[in-house]
This record gives sequence, C-alpha cells and structure tokens, in this order.
Amino acid sequence: MTQPKQKALNKNLPLADIIEKAGTDKEYRAVFYEKFLKNDIYVLVKKEYNQANSFNANAPIITFENQHIPVFTAPKHIYDQGAIQDEMNYMKVNGRAFLELAMGHHIIVNPFSKVYKELVPNEIADMLNGSIFNFMKDDVAHLHMQALIGKPEIEPTALLQDLKITFASIPAIASAYIGWTFNERIDQKPHYIFAIDCEVKDAAGFKEIADVISNLCKPHLKKEDYIDIIRLEPKGNFSDYFYNEDQPFYTK
Repeated sequence: MTQPKQKALNKNLPLADIIEKAGTDKEYRAVFYEKFLKNDIYVLVKKEYNQANSFNANAPIITFENQHIPVFTAPKHIYDQGAIQDEMNYMKVNGRAFLELAMGHHIIVNPFSKVYKELVPNEIADMLNGSIFNFMKDDVAHLHMQALIGKPEIEPTALLQDLKITFASIPAIASAYIGWTFNERIDQKPHYIFAIDCEVKDAAGFKEIADVISNLCKPHLKKEDYIDIIRLEPKGNFSDYFYNEDQPFYTK
C-alpha cells in the first residue's frame, strides 16, 4: 500500500460549506466539530418568543415530531429548498452553550439543506468533553501519514458489475476505481474505497452519487463492513494513486 499526498484544509469556509465537505472528506469533520462549538447557531422558537439575538435557556424551542431538534448555521438555511414557507422566529445561541442545554437529544444541523448533519447524544457528549478530537486532530498531516491504500485483496466481482450497469446510466460519471485502504488512527480494519472521476463538482451533487453507490453496496457487504467514497480531483486525497498506479473498473 502507498500513502496519499497531504492537502490543505480551508477552515475559513462557512459552517454550512464545511458540512458539505465533511460528507465526502473526513478531514473536514474535525473542522466541523471545532467550528460548531465556537460559532453561533440558530434554533427555531415559538411565535411568542421573538428575541432573535438573545439566548434564553427557557425559550420554547421547536422540535420535530420525533423530538429531534433542528438547528441552523445561518437564518437563511431555515428556508432551504422551500421546506418552510412561513416566516419563523429563531434564537441565536453559541454552539457549545446550546449543546450543553440539549444534552441527551438528537440534533439535526441544517435539516432542510441538501447536505445536513445529525448529531447523536454520544457524539454531542464527546464534542463537549473534547474526546472526539483525540483521533481527529487538526494535524491532518499525521492522519495522512497513517493512511495506506492499495489494490483490494479480493475484488467484489458481482458488486462491480452492478456498479458498471448503474454508472452507465449516470452521464456525469467518467470513470470509477476501487481500492483497499486502512488508517490505523480511525479504522478498525481495512475496507473498500471507491474513487469517482465525475463532472459533478459540488458536494451536494456528489452526495447523490455517493448515496447510489452506498445503496448498491449494501446487499454485497456484511453488516459490519463499511466503505469510503471519494471524488477524484487534482491533488486530492489518494488521487495520485488512482490516476498513476491503478486502472478504473468502469469508464464511460
């Protein structure tokens, strides 16, 4: 196996953009956690409370029917994709302060956006006590030093055939590769990685392709197995390996 080249992270992106990047680039996950704790977020409150710029722990917060709490990285995201038509009241609050208030609850960040993030209770607890950063340090170079990639020991022939058939109906996909990767700091065991060369450049669009791949993989993998799906791009993670040392299993 070989090691991928490092790439710089843009930590100055808006939090919503970082959520999108974190969906396909795991190094951005630590950036998301860090910024969420430091930034202000927005929660929906009932109409009788309209102090948008002041935090009140007793404010009547709106939840979904399943009691999950929607929060937003900016007021504009409340209205993403036209999910909400009426003007809503909201309250601005520091991310860490709100997590401390909402301990034990599920939180959905930007739930109406094409790419959203769910925070589960254990994850929230780890964010607050800092343990979530134990293996997600800002020193992403160290992460890359531990990441290895190579050819799969066994190619999943039936799965690859299903993927070829499906990719033929998706014009945006130019080629696709399969690898075998392991990062001793974050992985329990080696696993498949699918690298897609496609015309889609935005994270939301690529997530749709990744969801198709993920759903196709499920019948072919054991319940405990997992996969990585990445978009190939110049100087991106693993790109040199796939472009220079591997052959695609699918080409348009």
